[in-house]
Amino acid sequence: MPLPALPAFCGLIGNPAYIGPGAGFALGGSFLFALAGMALAFVALLAWPVRVAVRLARTARRGGKARAIRVVTLGLDGLDPVLARKWMATGDLPHLARMRDEGGFCPLGTTWPAMSPVGWSTFATGVDPSGHNIFDFLSRDKATHLPVLSSTRLKTASVGRRLGPIPLPGGGHPFELLRRSKPFWTTCGEQGVPSSILRIPITFPPDRFAGKQLSAMCVPDLRGTQGTFTHFTEPGEDGHGRTTGGERRTLTAVGLNRWTGLLPGPDRSDGTGPLLMPVTVTVDPQARRAEFMLDGRSFTLGEDEYSDWIPVCFVEGRRRAHGICRLRVTSLTPRFSFYVTPLNIDPLHPAFPISQPPHYSLALARLHGRFATLGLAEDTWALNERVIDEQAFLDQAWAIHAERERQFFHALDRQPDGVVSVVFDATDRIQHMFFRYLEPDHPANAGKDTERHKDAVFDLYRRADDLVGRVLAKLGPDDVLLVVSDHGFKSFRRGVNLNAWFRRHGYLFLKDDPVEGPLPPIPDGKRCEANEVDWSRTRAYTNGLAGFYLNIEGREKDGCVPPSEAADLKQELIANLRGLPDPEGGGEAITELWAAEDIYHGPYRENGPDVIVGYKPGYRTDWDAAVGAVTDRIISDNTRSWSGDHCMDPRQVPGVLFSNREFTAVRPDLRDIAPSVLDLLGLPIPGHMTGRSIFAPEPEQES
Repeated sequence: MPLPALPAFCGLIGNPAYIGPGAGFALGGSFLFALAGMALAFVALLAWPVRVAVRLARTARRGGKARAIRVVTLGLDGLDPVLARKWMATGDLPHLARMRDEGGFCPLGTTWPAMSPVGWSTFATGVDPSGHNIFDFLSRDKATHLPVLSSTRLKTASVGRRLGPIPLPGGGHPFELLRRSKPFWTTCGEQGVPSSILRIPITFPPDRFAGKQLSAMCVPDLRGTQGTFTHFTEPGEDGHGRTTGGERRTLTAVGLNRWTGLLPGPDRSDGTGPLLMPVTVTVDPQARRAEFMLDGRSFTLGEDEYSDWIPVCFVEGRRRAHGICRLRVTSLTPRFSFYVTPLNIDPLHPAFPISQPPHYSLALARLHGRFATLGLAEDTWALNERVIDEQAFLDQAWAIHAERERQFFHALDRQPDGVVSVVFDATDRIQHMFFRYLEPDHPANAGKDTERHKDAVFDLYRRADDLVGRVLAKLGPDDVLLVVSDHGFKSFRRGVNLNAWFRRHGYLFLKDDPVEGPLPPIPDGKRCEANEVDWSRTRAYTNGLAGFYLNIEGREKDGCVPPSEAADLKQELIANLRGLPDPEGGGEAITELWAAEDIYHGPYRENGPDVIVGYKPGYRTDWDAAVGAVTDRIISDNTRSWSGDHCMDPRQVPGVLFSNREFTAVRPDLRDIAPSVLDLLGLPIPGHMTGRSIFAPEPEQES
């Protein structure tokens, strides 16, 4: 998985969050970067015989310990064990059923909390969030209380390196990866074991190790955001302005059935707004076609048809920023409109490395064509905002999936040993947006189609099973395949705003709230942002999807909770929120809460939420609270297309583990995958990993 500022984030949640003004542009120098990439490729070619000799020697040394020559981990983000069992029982998932029967299958314990950046970081490192420092899609800035990306940040010290007017890519990557600990592929590289790591979340900037890697979640778009679409329409009431996850722009008539608009790109260096690129369209109403001209390229589209990836280059002086986008006509009549995807970084001309080695993305693009590079490329917010419809979203998601399949099978065909590891996102994104079809009374169904795509989730699982079958067909007798998901899925019917509950019960105050007496209501439809909160009186607050924080004196700016009182306040809140009733929905919204110190014991535990909230299936943090906003309603219906989720009680949303080889673990969890990969390859398991190999004998239970 799009938050207030972060659309594609977990799929996630709100307006695009900017990583930094013009971050996707001013750090470029793509010509020099490409030149450096070619030089590195030449050096790599010269060093190839030496690398092969070293690999053979190290392979011979570990040969007696290895259980497998090659380990393939196929990540299917969000694949759910309940649905998998259901459709295996009906015979609709024959390849997964074969793995279950010949090797093994069981639910896979997920992380606290259960979400993709946390889970896949644990998958990679073999430690829980307190060991790798990723606790959520978002964290909070202790100085401002505002939500910030939890996994990557722009290094301001790297901005401004220039050769005359040309920005230089040297001095290290302009972004910093905030994930800590060592992933298993780094250990493989140290031992001379080859690896191809494709689109594993939280790998941007790419790891520097002796292997290949294509970055995934948190790769920004060309505007420096986590994904900002643009929607152009003829003049009308809804023609202009920002919208969650994107921007609406009005077309200008320049002749009969001829329109022009300005596509926003990265920010100008002087901070006066984005660079703009003209796009011109001539509509033929009889043929129901539209001819586009964008950055010197002409192409024609019918209704409900995507273009190929269109390269665009924004220029300011001698600086160039290369991106790619796809366009789709969303309406020909009565008002013409079209959609432009977020501007992905062009893999043929990246302004900074999105792969390891840096030229790997260029090689993939030359071999298989340009491809989506945005961390969360499937545009969930465009569907949430009804800018595109369900069919447009499916077309986009499956096109991106096909790109990744080509890259994955290319690696599988050319790497006969070591590790090939990939994560496919369609299983997560499609369930997020189509789960409502599984429940006729879901609040998100109001006013939307409930028939045409009612089998979208079922079709998703069948396609996932077909992919597994094609992978199995390429394996040798000494290959092990692990099919893994980081969490499962449940319906998301009702959203909970803990900030509203905190305010209602005297733990959070707005600046206009009286010191004593009843609080004034917040008008319907209005939300109060973090800068409207009176932090000098506020003791508890939330942002992100995992849990909530205390406003501790000496830790947060304007903190008012003495550290000596923090433990008692946590227990008070846990007791008051456990079993939170939902009078309108019936039943309870929260099943359990956990104090951080009770579940986290690693070196980074202080960076996470103070309390993790386990929502009952059907409930989740609402869209406003996820970005730190305060509203008047504590619990409300979720009416967005984003209708399925997993940010709930982790015990209720385990992932899956399938293996083509029998394993001994009875209750494996995500921490066990990294040590299992290393164990299969005959490599030592680093001491920092808290998981254990699923193929090792189960420890004897104390009597």
